[in-house]
Amino acid sequence: MPEKIISSNNSKIKLVRSLQSKRRRRQSEGFFIAEGVRLIEEATSAHWPVKFVLYDETLSGRGIDLLTKLNSEHQVEIYEISPALMTEVSDTESPQGILAVLEQTPLTLPQHPTFILITDQVRDPGNLGTILRTAEATGVDGVLLSPGTVDAFSPKVVRAGMGAHFHLPIQSRPWDEIRAYLQGLPVFLADSGAILSIWEADLTQPCALLVGGEAFGASAAGEAFAAQKVTIPMQGRAESLNAAVAAAILMTEVSRQRYTFNKE
Repeated sequence: MPEKIISSNNSKIKLVRSLQSKRRRRQSEGFFIAEGVRLIEEATSAHWPVKFVLYDETLSGRGIDLLTKLNSEHQVEIYEISPALMTEVSDTESPQGILAVLEQTPLTLPQHPTFILITDQVRDPGNLGTILRTAEATGVDGVLLSPGTVDAFSPKVVRAGMGAHFHLPIQSRPWDEIRAYLQGLPVFLADSGAILSIWEADLTQPCALLVGGEAFGASAAGEAFAAQKVTIPMQGRAESLNAAVAAAILMTEVSRQRYTFNKE
């Protein structure tokens, strides 16, 4: 039988609370949180290292099967807590009865990338999570988060990413390291004021896309780094698009151009 944790002063409960709310603690401990059956299933299928799991009596049958697999196949430490304590440590309004503490071990970036996304000052967790999910879906080689971007391993980003973290290299880097890694790869900056449209830009070549933040766009360092600005043509009256929507359109256009080019 799994060990029960009753006290909110338990060291594991305190760790979970701090990981949910503090970026510095996530970075110093090297852990992050995943909540919900589906997300933890995704981590398990990707063989992502799991430190320990908390669950309560409201967990579904599918969740119980997951616990059995985690215990028998992966020898993960599992602890039962009360629904009240789960509500206390959860970052969601309606907990699903299971929470996992995972090791923060970002996947390795490819040595010779052909499709990189750079997020610059994207501060909304939901937007970043959606961007990461779309990046994984459209075949991005890796995502680089420049200074000023929200933590990719914060609870809201992880939930919105829907498992992208377990399949896509995601790394926070200073600008000098981003430049060194890309080594002359052309960088296209999304800018509503640009003249060149994404339909006209050659995105079949190895390149990087740079997407700025919701409020102020790209930073001065990001603007200086970009070789070419591109815009998304719009027929309506909107001045700009949500950062996640703009990023999705840009990444899909890269995918479309390369699919069309390969068919020819």
